[in-house]
Amino acid sequence: MKRLAMVVAAAILAGACAKESASLEIKPGNTVSVEKRDGVIVVGRLVEVKPEYVTVDTSTGRREIARSDISTFRADASAVSTPAQPVGTALAAERPESPGATKPASDSAAASAAAPVEYREVILPAGTVLPVELTTAVASDTSHVEDAVRGTLRRAVTVGGVQALPAGTAVTGVVTAAERSARVKGRARVAFRFTAIDPPGDAQRMSMRTDTVSRLAEATKKQDAFKIGGGAAGGAIVGGILGGGDGAAKGAAIGGAAGTGVVLSTRGKEIRLAPGTPVSVRLAAPLTVRVRVAA
Repeated sequence: MKRLAMVVAAAILAGACAKESASLEIKPGNTVSVEKRDGVIVVGRLVEVKPEYVTVDTSTGRREIARSDISTFRADASAVSTPAQPVGTALAAERPESPGATKPASDSAAASAAAPVEYREVILPAGTVLPVELTTAVASDTSHVEDAVRGTLRRAVTVGGVQALPAGTAVTGVVTAAERSARVKGRARVAFRFTAIDPPGDAQRMSMRTDTVSRLAEATKKQDAFKIGGGAAGGAIVGGILGGGDGAAKGAAIGGAAGTGVVLSTRGKEIRLAPGTPVSVRLAAPLTVRVRVAA
């Protein structure tokens, strides 16, 4: 029994040494491509290899990726898959073929056909402006809080020279405020924000958080004063013709009162944004999107 235990211990030690040596075959400093089990590709410079994770320095920052989340590790255009085994046993790149060796054309074609679609993560920082064109109407006198608001991107959004969101990407949101203009005081107002984005193709719909887009109707004080003053002036002219000085004063009072009545019975301007209206929407929080890597 003692001899058997020693044999088993030796086998375990040998396996551990083999795994450790394999994990060291890709040295920090090399450019690598790590495919996660959810299909996301992380590309960058390998910084360190730990028993629990690997660290990659990407264009958007340093990423720590758990080994249990990795399915493929690429370096120098080679790849090693890691199905159902620790990543540490599969970090070594494939050995280059001997000089002069060629692969059959059928093997190359099959490899190309079986190549998986690759993606990478791109982060849009908070403050990024999304150029949106409304596809639904929004109005202070017809919209209600929680009504749906829809739109599409007028042009593509890029980050670091990479197209993160193509033109035509759909966005959806809700009305957050809708107030009609009042007859005496109170200007019309409508506000909304976007909560989700749905890129075209097979990309997943994602939640997002944007600043609120708000529109306030312009004031009508000058127009109201003109209505009241115009009514008073017209009444004074008519009163002067009919009754002299006293008639002018009475006519002015009556005309002014009539103008005031018109103002009190008339609502101010409303805010109406028709489909096709362009609005600039600012991200209130970072947004991470998956971008397909060109073959």
